[in-house]
Amino acid sequence: MIRRHDKPKPRQEPKRNRVVRRNRPSPGDAPVRASRSSAQGNEKRAVGQRELRLGTHLSALGRRGSSWLRARWLPLAAAAVLLAVVGAGAWAWHTPTLRVREVEVSGTISTSERDILERVDFWGERMFTVNLSRAESAIAELPLVASVEIERAWPGTVRITVREREPWGSWEQAGVRYTIDREGFVLGHRAPPEGSTTIVSNESYSLRSGDRVDYHAVDAAAEITSQIEKALGTWAVELTYSPGEGIRVRTADGQTALLGDSSGIAYKLAVWARVAEEATARNITYSTIDLRFGDRPVLR
Repeated sequence: MIRRHDKPKPRQEPKRNRVVRRNRPSPGDAPVRASRSSAQGNEKRAVGQRELRLGTHLSALGRRGSSWLRARWLPLAAAAVLLAVVGAGAWAWHTPTLRVREVEVSGTISTSERDILERVDFWGERMFTVNLSRAESAIAELPLVASVEIERAWPGTVRITVREREPWGSWEQAGVRYTIDREGFVLGHRAPPEGSTTIVSNESYSLRSGDRVDYHAVDAAAEITSQIEKALGTWAVELTYSPGEGIRVRTADGQTALLGDSSGIAYKLAVWARVAEEATARNITYSTIDLRFGDRPVLR
């Protein structure tokens, strides 16, 4: 017996998306797209098109505007600033307003302003390029000047401040007493400090302001007057100077010592004190002690 079987149904494959190419319709035949009305007005927007917000429009406009400014105006602004700077520099370089037109001097006592101004060579020079250090070096060479400072005072003034040497004591020579500073420079005849040291020299020539006496004698006298009371319990009443023997000191108790130059003053005074103790203990009398040779004192 023949049986008839039904044919099995063919298995259906899953549908795949196929791209169908069609001819592009002409503008006149293009279908009208569905549109919807905006909820805030009669403006129509295509369905599915993202609505742009007002802030997005403004930010985009701002970015485009700033880019345009950078591209067009920033180079012009930079050029304008550069031209202004160059112009200002040219004006400052050539204008007579910024040239040295006045010099002020202060702090002088024994030094004349004329001597200072004769050493200044920047009259009429530009304030920017005037050589102040060279002028300071020239003024510092004056014997009575201890230090000098020069500064600009815009627009056209230069200020010179001088500090002169300060009086320390007196130097008497050829019957004339001169005021000197601690380094031995003669400051003229103005009054020395009260109670200061006086050194009497046996030299016979005259001195003038700016001259310098023997520095070692001044240094020795300064150390003697500051240390003798502690070392010997007395003080100096007279200090004399001779080029051949140096400094000689006479004390308030009548002793005289020849100390020579300024080397080893503290040691010489210590030797003098030891000799004075032994002389008192041994009842030895002397008028002068020579301490120029340090640990080999000579009694006279």
